[in-house]
Amino acid sequence: MLMCPVCGKNFVVNVAFCEKCGWLFGNDITALADPLCVSPDDIRAYDLRVYEARMKIQNHINDNMIAVFAKKLSTEQLNAVPNALLAEIFNSVSPLLGDAIVKKLCDDKKRSFLTEEGERFLYIKNEIEEYFANISETITNMNGNTVNDGLFYQLDNTVFFSNPNDKGHLYRMNKDGTNLKRLNYDSCYSVFAYENYIYYCNASDNCRIYRIRKDGTASKALNNDISCYITIYDNYVYYSSRSDRYGLYRLTLDGTERKRIDADGAREIYIIDNVIYYQSYRHKDRIFSMNLDGSNKKQLNDDDSSFLNYSDGRLYYCNASDKNAIYSMNTDGSDRKKICSDNCYYLNVYGDHIYYSNYSDKHCLCRINKDGSDKKILNRDETSYINVTADWIYYKNRKDKNSVYKIKHDGSDWQRLE
Repeated sequence: MLMCPVCGKNFVVNVAFCEKCGWLFGNDITALADPLCVSPDDIRAYDLRVYEARMKIQNHINDNMIAVFAKKLSTEQLNAVPNALLAEIFNSVSPLLGDAIVKKLCDDKKRSFLTEEGERFLYIKNEIEEYFANISETITNMNGNTVNDGLFYQLDNTVFFSNPNDKGHLYRMNKDGTNLKRLNYDSCYSVFAYENYIYYCNASDNCRIYRIRKDGTASKALNNDISCYITIYDNYVYYSSRSDRYGLYRLTLDGTERKRIDADGAREIYIIDNVIYYQSYRHKDRIFSMNLDGSNKKQLNDDDSSFLNYSDGRLYYCNASDKNAIYSMNTDGSDRKKICSDNCYYLNVYGDHIYYSNYSDKHCLCRINKDGSDKKILNRDETSYINVTADWIYYKNRKDKNSVYKIKHDGSDWQRLE
């Protein structure tokens, strides 16, 4: 049981916020001389929301899910809330987001921001929103790269990638292209960076899933399947097994436990809010959804679908039933719309835009808004395997023996990746 050191109120659950007087509990906040000054009306207005927010956050141990939830809080609530609620949300969320976010936002600021005035709160709020926006953009893009062979994956300021210019060996570099380093001699695809490790399918070893530390040490094989479409969710590796006609499997992060979730032939896997979305190999490439345990399976469309993407509550895909036009729909299959009539391949949805190779126009690289407006040709290369990071679009250029090129999101600064 907790007792508030200011007003003496007792709590039967372990909370970090006194709903009576506004005192914030916490490891490095209890040393403050004075409690936050909030009115009883303020407290009544936000105590329930704060408690529910904390419970939702604590029920998710996956950093990606926490970051998505925190971004939702920042955009929907923080703009109009009193400073005390901003302080409480910051205090509740920050210790649970992992070392990278704590170091970036909390270590130096959290000790001091409660003692400063409104400008300080606004400054921190803006930093939180910007950082969570970047995280959300990365999360949204995970699947877009995965369905394009997963050649590139950015985590913070580092890009991990399969280098087609060097036999697909695993590399790392700074996001500006400096400090290029080969990590090993494995030919890899479906690259996925998570916490302290890089996960990938090793084409040099029968496409088994491997993990390796970010510095290139401690390489370990995690399974014996011919694997593809890696995604990590809730501290499990989900993948499609070509050894089992694209059966959907789940691995612990160290590979000690392996479980088949579904035998339906799942490819192009995306997981959001505890629901798996996938293209079904055994049902003519229709898009399905199901729970994490394989239950509650639903068919969402009747289209021959490929390059499945997700962004902001909608699924995007190329529809081979309609000459590979781009379609989108809600995650329950409703509100199905045609976005673009081009013959499209290598779809990748990132931020506000859709990137694709336009087979109606000699495979050039195109960009449109997610509603299909404002089409723009970014270059005239014969484009395939489009991978997008925060700063660059990477792709293979068939005009140059499938060498990898990169270009800014707006089509500027075109260059070959050496």
